[in-house]
Amino acid sequence: MYHNSQKQNGSIYVVIIFVLVVMGFLATALTRIQWSNSEAHSRDVLGTQAWLLAQSVNEYTLTRFYPLNDATPVTIDEQCKTPLSLSIVNGAQTLFEPVTLNCELVSLNCASVGQLDNKKYFKLSSRVACGSGTLQTERAEDIWLMESIQ
Repeated sequence: MYHNSQKQNGSIYVVIIFVLVVMGFLATALTRIQWSNSEAHSRDVLGTQAWLLAQSVNEYTLTRFYPLNDATPVTIDEQCKTPLSLSIVNGAQTLFEPVTLNCELVSLNCASVGQLDNKKYFKLSSRVACGSGTLQTERAEDIWLMESIQ
């Protein structure tokens, strides 16, 4: 009888080692899932921030295209034929000063798209990148403008 109990002690070691290996794999898988969720959340936050900043840049540019107290407005066609002035780009860049994450204005463009029924159409585009390295996220925002041909 003493001999049988020694055989059983040996098999319990195999079960313990098996359980430890399975638990190790399970812990590793859970760690990877947690890391993946953290990265996805960071990308989501950076993407939202970049999109909102791109939208803000376009709105800021529109206030320069359509000033409230200007008696002699300049047409959109004239403003889009020349590259956007440095003051607009610098003014839009100041929107980024209070941002705590690393964001930059990648591009700000205005282009004529064409005309139809005595109206000219333009596209105002801004691109913003937030983050760095593998977590860098870039978003673009476009606004379409219409101007009547006189």
